[in-house]
Amino acid sequence: MDRKRKTIIFLIVTLVITIIGIAMIENINSTYNKQLIHDINNKAKENLAALRFELESSLVNDIYLTSTLADIATIDFENRNEVLNKISEAVILKSGHLTSIGFAKNDIVDFVYPFENNSKAIGLVYKNKPKQWKDIKKARMTKQILISGPISLIQGGNALIVRVPVFYDYPNKNQYWGVISGVINYDKLFKTLTSMKNLEKYDLSIINESDNKQPTLIYGQTKGINNYLFYEEVKLPYGKWGIYLSHNKNNANYFNDSVRIIAYPLFLGFIILFLSIVILYITNEHHAYHDALTKIPNRRYLTKKLAKLFKQAKLGNIDGTFVIVNIDVDKFKNINDNYGHAAGDKVLTVLSRRIKNNLRKNDIVARMGGDEFLLLITFKSDNQNIKNRVFDIVNDVTQEAILFEGKQIPISITSGYAVYDESIENLWDMLILADKSMYNKKAY
Repeated sequence: MDRKRKTIIFLIVTLVITIIGIAMIENINSTYNKQLIHDINNKAKENLAALRFELESSLVNDIYLTSTLADIATIDFENRNEVLNKISEAVILKSGHLTSIGFAKNDIVDFVYPFENNSKAIGLVYKNKPKQWKDIKKARMTKQILISGPISLIQGGNALIVRVPVFYDYPNKNQYWGVISGVINYDKLFKTLTSMKNLEKYDLSIINESDNKQPTLIYGQTKGINNYLFYEEVKLPYGKWGIYLSHNKNNANYFNDSVRIIAYPLFLGFIILFLSIVILYITNEHHAYHDALTKIPNRRYLTKKLAKLFKQAKLGNIDGTFVIVNIDVDKFKNINDNYGHAAGDKVLTVLSRRIKNNLRKNDIVARMGGDEFLLLITFKSDNQNIKNRVFDIVNDVTQEAILFEGKQIPISITSGYAVYDESIENLWDMLILADKSMYNKKAY
């Protein structure tokens, strides 16, 4: 196989390896990212469940603390405001989120704590406040505690309101007393939810879904509802809150290129190493089988080809026959002595090129060493045509002198040949015959 063909084959192999390598890296990268996204989503789901538990616990605690005031609200006794102040203070301290308490007998505010910040609310008639009256009326009709809001506070910030309907005849709940309202600091509530820090890369929406006809946004934005990733439900005494977790457009791409960053440089290094070895192999093989001066095949190359051809001939696997032609430059030493070794090299180079140009593509000329050449020519004709062919080659390559530094160097060569015959036992005998044929001519 010639050098060009081997190079093409190795390039094809390199291309195939490259395609397979890229496909494998991309497949591993894709698998890794799928697992990464799966793990990230699982973690997000766990954090969302933790947030639901934390939020639900906080709300239920505030609801419970506010509802404990119902037992004393219906009782009339001396120093009522003083007692309510102490109890309300204790409730607020235990809560951590409640900032004020309001009592409204017959839905008219008659007590607030702390008084200093909420004194203007005394005497407020809820029926005259449509937004608040709607929730209070619902709490009375359903006989359930509910949370309304968020609402903006006059003193700044937002708040959620716990509405606790109070009845004289608990637990029958037929004789309505009024309502107790607990104000939850909205900002403080959500700041104390530690689980929210783990979900900062996501869009979070909390919706009050107690009223299916008019759901209310508690936290975040409503856009996250339409294409949410995970959902959790906060269960309340009346109704529920839905927590929707969706991808943030700025953090939606979790695709990680770490596999590519590591794999592609390593793979590129492998390809470079592979190509270097291939180039080194082809170059060394070429040098091993070709003459450094003339660039034509050398003794090793031709011997290998001859051995293979001789074996095929013995098995009857060749069409026709083949000839070994031995060529020797006459008086080559004189050329070196008279013109210099550079001239001798030029003669060998030009002569090898002329011989090669006179051969067919499948025929071979090799430099055996010094001024000796060996030709391998295949034929499908008789010995007479073989003799003529050899004569033509010798004549063509020597009919013109070789020009070196303005001097004409005449060339003369002696040739001898051996035609393959079944009687020849081995290749070496055939080479000896060709050699003898040439030296017999030199003698005369």
